[in-house]
Amino acid sequence: MKRKKRKSRSKADIITGVLYVLFGLIVLATLYGAGRLVYLLMGTTVGNHYYAALAEKYTTESSVDFTSLSAENPEICAWVKLDDTVIDFPIVHTTDNTYYLTHLLSEKKNKLGTPFIDAGNATDFTDRHTVIYGHALKSGAMFGTFWEYENPNYFTRHPSMTLYLPDGRQLTLAVFACARVEGVRSAIPISFSTEAEFLTFIDDLHEVSAFSSSVKVSSSDRIVSFCMISPDGGDERLLVSCKITEDSAMTTITNDTTTTLETETITAEPETTPEG
Repeated sequence: MKRKKRKSRSKADIITGVLYVLFGLIVLATLYGAGRLVYLLMGTTVGNHYYAALAEKYTTESSVDFTSLSAENPEICAWVKLDDTVIDFPIVHTTDNTYYLTHLLSEKKNKLGTPFIDAGNATDFTDRHTVIYGHALKSGAMFGTFWEYENPNYFTRHPSMTLYLPDGRQLTLAVFACARVEGVRSAIPISFSTEAEFLTFIDDLHEVSAFSSSVKVSSSDRIVSFCMISPDGGDERLLVSCKITEDSAMTTITNDTTTTLETETITAEPETTPEG
């Protein structure tokens, strides 16, 4: 008995099959993209709510409850606040310059991460140059507000911010430069072999700063720079650099007591950056 010949597929059938496969792939890609977008948006929302709740629970206009915060995460070493903005965040320090790019203070994974001090810096801000890394989203979340410093008028309205430390010190950070630099260690040094090298770095920041500042930085001063990657990616980093101008008395909250500490101004003597 002869076997029936199989019908050969026409060119139209082949084209139709290919189109169905392409359509299926497009649908899958769309669903994946939509799902990822939802995930990213939800991650941002969750992170924003988390930090807002943290600030409401543990801070006031003039104090930070570091005792309770340390119980949540002992790696907390400071709190930064820029008035009239969303910048009201804890700062941590660890030996890994990548972990807190993707983890909240609670150590839960989240795209917003937690602002953190360079692993090579001391936690008490006694280094000549302390670098704090953080994400800067297009939405303005986390350190996104710092990109506003590229507008000189914004600097005029926000010339300083406040840094709270667990030992009771309250440092005023006077902003003196906002500069785009390469994302390499040589462009963002945390130590200097000589005073002249430090002052040259300061001059370089002034030269490329988006605004002019009357804040003078001497060889005996300490500075803090907030370092962010562009929301659009790329190799550049934005540095918003500040001079530590004063230490003042502040209220420190513990579990069962409230203490006011008087402090004095301290003068300290003294590779690729994180993707954030």
